[in-house]
Amino acid sequence: MTVSLVNNTIFLSGVCNVDEVEALVGHLESQPGSVVDLSQATSIHTALWQALLLYKPAIHGTPAPDSAAGTIFPAIAAYLQEKP
Repeated sequence: MTVSLVNNTIFLSGVCNVDEVEALVGHLESQPGSVVDLSQATSIHTALWQALLLYKPAIHGTPAPDSAAGTIFPAIAAYLQEKP
């Protein structure tokens, strides 16, 4: 599984496909205030990005800059930093 919860941190690792969005949303809903660590993610499906945009968790770590996830991450991070 590429989405896992350890203590209060949700880890995304490797290739995170659309079938992982349910696990991500479940963790975000059951653990409000949890942190999401993207440092081991190489590819993140748009459905997971959408969940992150909706729930706006704190993000730690960044995907590898030469990966697809690393390419889109700066725009996502900027949005998540915006005040409502």
